[in-house]
Amino acid sequence: MPFQDRPVVVGLEDKQPSALRFAVEEARLTRTGLRVVHSAGIPAQDVDFYIGLGNATLDELHRAGTAVLDRARQLIEDLDPTLDVQYVLSDRPPLTQLLKDSEDARSLIVGSDHVPWLERLMHTRIAGHLALHAACPVYVVPEQEFVAHDGPGHVVLALDGETSADGPLRCALEEANARDCPLHILHAVPPGTLQADVEAARVTIAEVMAGWRNLYPDVLVHEAVVMDAPERALERVAPGAALVVVGRPHHRSLPVTLARSVARAVLARASCPVVVVADETGR
Repeated sequence: MPFQDRPVVVGLEDKQPSALRFAVEEARLTRTGLRVVHSAGIPAQDVDFYIGLGNATLDELHRAGTAVLDRARQLIEDLDPTLDVQYVLSDRPPLTQLLKDSEDARSLIVGSDHVPWLERLMHTRIAGHLALHAACPVYVVPEQEFVAHDGPGHVVLALDGETSADGPLRCALEEANARDCPLHILHAVPPGTLQADVEAARVTIAEVMAGWRNLYPDVLVHEAVVMDAPERALERVAPGAALVVVGRPHHRSLPVTLARSVARAVLARASCPVVVVADETGR
């Protein structure tokens, strides 16, 4: 398989087999190459500390990074020895490197660490910033919580009134089509919403979907508008999901926790990979 110009990129911190397996699956499904990136660079705010420790510490970072990529290579070769893979050990800080990689990537995949993965996505410098600012869809794969299900499962698209549907909808349809599985579209409205408004939301979703169904005729789509909190509504459709798709909040200058989006409620409950997709792009 020739290496593509827009590969799937996975950024590895250390041992993150769930993220790596998911990245291999994405590269297979999209029939593109895979770029595995580990950064041995030092964030600017930490440079003085590491310089004070001397060159030996910097050499150790490079040796550790080489070991991370060697372990990744072994796992990938076990999973799919035919996959076209690039391995990159970068001297740039992780955030700088991954934002640069996102500019020509089909998708960017990052794994969680040992803290709760919602906390990582919402509050840490790397994953949270990438989810808001990367130039491609960002997939976050929990290591501890995520357990792969037998079979293709289904894809869930969580919609709200604050994010455009086009980018997330295209991504969700492409994922469901590639996985040959159903797509569940969920729009939760607050309890107490007038029934007329619920029906109006249902009509709007049906109208939006009418144009997309012709593009993805093989995808079975289930549409649901429910009067409930997003997290409770998600609990009914997310078990067994292969992926949850959410839109990136409009207000990129705000912390994710403050942006009015269903993303936060979804991430709080999901135990499967979640992809955050910008309005203007599907893949």
